Amino acid sequence: MTKTAQLKTVLILHAGALGDCVLTLHLIRAMYESWGRPAVTMAARSPIARWACRHGLLADARSLDEIGAHLLYQPDTELPERLTRFLRSLDRIVSFLGGPDDPVTGRLQTVCTGEVIAIDPRPAESTTRDGRHITRQWAADLGRCGHPVSTDIENRAVLTDHERRACRTSLVARLGAETARVAICHPGSGGLDKCCPIEAWERVVAKLTANRWTLVWLIGPDEVERFGPNYARRLERSAPVMYEELVEQAADWVCGADAYLSHDAGMTHLAAYLGIRTVAIFGPTDPRVWQPLGPRCRIAAFPESDRPIDDWVDSIVSLVGSIPPVS
Repeated sequence: MTKTAQLKTVLILHAGALGDCVLTLHLIRAMYESWGRPAVTMAARSPIARWACRHGLLADARSLDEIGAHLLYQPDTELPERLTRFLRSLDRIVSFLGGPDDPVTGRLQTVCTGEVIAIDPRPAESTTRDGRHITRQWAADLGRCGHPVSTDIENRAVLTDHERRACRTSLVARLGAETARVAICHPGSGGLDKCCPIEAWERVVAKLTANRWTLVWLIGPDEVERFGPNYARRLERSAPVMYEELVEQAADWVCGADAYLSHDAGMTHLAAYLGIRTVAIFGPTDPRVWQPLGPRCRIAAFPESDRPIDDWVDSIVSLVGSIPPVS
């Protein structure tokens, strides 16, 4: 298919974690606007695709296992008819399951009647060297396939005021009281080296609380497994703790907050995508390549060992205050 005007259905195949999936949502919005507003379905490993569909950001969402996409990795396994029928019903498939020369791509091209575009989700050497954001790399790959998208893929308002109010109601109900300004602090990440010391976070929480913010900790299975129950009990001494048992529920809580503070982690990308006041603390990863995208997202570095920790805390609190709230 060469004429974007004829494009009606697009499938995105994505096996990445939450953060990569959210960054892909930025690209999907650009695809939607540049390709004549087709119906976009996302088949993903992360449940955030279902959350995005529920809020009208996708036409449909499936899990990779639900459609049987995991069988694409097994070249000697015959694909079920329901999968081949589904794939052949689509005008275009954008696969993030591997690059153009990957075996999965070859199998998709053999099965599908529509166009298959393969995007390698990993940063290229030039992307890392030049400090180019990963979404710019993906957009450039689409352009080289003859299907350019707008390079202006920063976040704009993605949810209605009604949806934000509903998410706010959910968060307030969880906290048990109405409050003027709520900040969520997520002190974890998928990698331990991405996490700055908990003592630094506790000082930030104390300072924001003194500045009349209502603080709440958000922790997930990674933190519980890594640090054990004493970790949560320690956090409870400074602010209430919410457990991220379901990604979709946690996403609604984040949407209802006034500010979100965390590391280079998946939910940080979502907060930025939603336009929440977001402070992302980066350590070993390069924010030029991986920073969350959004108009109210600001980047900060880990505390420096040769500087007083209070200076770092003051800088983070000032950064939160400098970001304009959602109107």
